[in-house]
Amino acid sequence: MLAGVSRPLAHRADAPALRKRAARAAVLALGVVVGGAGVAAPQETPASGIPAGEPTPERPGLFRVGALYLTPYLHVGSMGIDTNVFYTATERQTDFMASGGPGLEIVRPFGRNSRLRLDGGLDYLYFAKTDSQRKLNGYGTAQLELEGVKTRLVLEERYASSYSRPSYEVNDRVQQETEGTRGFLRRNLGERYALALFGRRERTRVDSQSYLGTDLGSTLTTDTYGAGGELRIALSVKSQLVGGGEQSWYRYPRLPERDGDSTLAYGGFRTDKTALIAGQALAGYRWFRLDAGGKRAAFYASVDAAWTLSPKTKLGARYLRDIDYSAFATIGATPTNLNETAEVYLDKVLVSSFYFRLFGRIGRIHSDGDITIVTSEGPETAVRDDRVREAGAELGYQFRSRVRIGVTATYTTRKSAFETFGIDGLLAGLTVQYNPPQPAFR
Repeated sequence: MLAGVSRPLAHRADAPALRKRAARAAVLALGVVVGGAGVAAPQETPASGIPAGEPTPERPGLFRVGALYLTPYLHVGSMGIDTNVFYTATERQTDFMASGGPGLEIVRPFGRNSRLRLDGGLDYLYFAKTDSQRKLNGYGTAQLELEGVKTRLVLEERYASSYSRPSYEVNDRVQQETEGTRGFLRRNLGERYALALFGRRERTRVDSQSYLGTDLGSTLTTDTYGAGGELRIALSVKSQLVGGGEQSWYRYPRLPERDGDSTLAYGGFRTDKTALIAGQALAGYRWFRLDAGGKRAAFYASVDAAWTLSPKTKLGARYLRDIDYSAFATIGATPTNLNETAEVYLDKVLVSSFYFRLFGRIGRIHSDGDITIVTSEGPETAVRDDRVREAGAELGYQFRSRVRIGVTATYTTRKSAFETFGIDGLLAGLTVQYNPPQPAFR
């Protein structure tokens, strides 16, 4: 329910502030959050591999042990009042909830732009009165980034155990285990041309859980594979034209009749993060096919752009339109939904490191044919066509570039042809977030 996008604020590296930064780091280590983006201080030995005399990059961790940088932290995902714990249309239940746990990030730099990063931790979901929703989970990530003059390679292995709503389709929280691998390779072919190749695999396992007549353990347990590539042509120093495609394969160990594949072809533009309007705008077409013969095709779009109005103000927009599997069996040609999500947001730095964020989202879920659900009043059958609206605000303080604490409020409504899917709920409270750096897979 809580929605927040971590966007680094201005980082000041002037020498007189170093003592103040060191004191603040000590407070963080003893307080709610232990961690930070590190102080921009020179490295004492050449273990980083950076030649002497060159400017040093931002310190990749809080503590240094030999060639490793360690950042212990305590993340708090959300803390506050949830006015609709079970996402029900009637008889809503209100409860105090909180989530979070300890974590540790380890970074081993290799030169200026290459590093090995390990990150892992625990996450406990707590409800004061609703015992059934309390769960302990964890996560772990290993990332390797290697960058040379003309070549960039990123490899990632990720594991997560979570207890959450898998999508807007499902109101119940579901216990899931997800393990996956991603790879990305980019090679510059000249001053203006570059070729990018990427691949992925993901394994999701869900315990048997009946939800409105559907066994989510069967419809959400999947093995997904994908491979693709892009050709990129630089239009300027900060912008490029891209064209590419991706082939995906879907396997359902418990429901082989859902096995299928899809082909995506797209093109568009990307801009550098330092551009006035930074992000991407891609459009294309996806062809989906079941192994059993069913087919579906739809227009694809992916837009994620941020306009820097001033050094302290950013206006952004996102839009995604794509086909994805439904958690329910459908009577149509394919067990898929057409999903659309649009978002606008405003990020504003108020004074020093205080910030304000305002956002709004709308979404649509449209099934390929009828679905059938079973409620206490009996079975219901209809095409699922849900409309979702979400709005929220956050006021907080940014510590360095990776730790932020704020007060948030998010209100969500959803209208559906099925009464049981119609919801509204408010989540308000405190959030403390530690956001480790993520390599761009592009």
